[in-house]
Amino acid sequence: MTIVKINLHKVNAERNLSAKGGQIKINNNVSVKDVEDLNFAVDGKKGLKVTFAFNCSYEPNLGKIDVEGQVLYVDVDKKVSKAKTDWEKDKTIPAEVMEEIINAALHKGNIQAIKISEDVNLPSPLPLPKVRATVETPLAKK
Repeated sequence: MTIVKINLHKVNAERNLSAKGGQIKINNNVSVKDVEDLNFAVDGKKGLKVTFAFNCSYEPNLGKIDVEGQVLYVDVDKKVSKAKTDWEKDKTIPAEVMEEIINAALHKGNIQAIKISEDVNLPSPLPLPKVRATVETPLAKK
């Protein structure tokens, strides 16, 4: 159960300059597009190349960010074979494998979306931490 690497092969951002300001809703989504065997030569282990799409849309019609890539996943032969068979049969992946893959894709997609959102002047897709100054009041004298 190891994510070996995450490769990106498509990054696209668009901002609608004619969109009106106001309340903005940001939706993030990750989907698996394809699962292929990964040539991996270690005894008892197999690998998968999982192609994913990360989409961040800004509503109403303010813009969007799309990131596509591949998660390279390696685990014991039995678990990887089951994931590949399930994908070929009904386009599903066992939950424990899917969790790792989706979390890796979300992580990479969100980082790219944060970087790109700055370049195209869109709000960050994730709330960034802020420091708030507090004003100390003198203690009441007794």
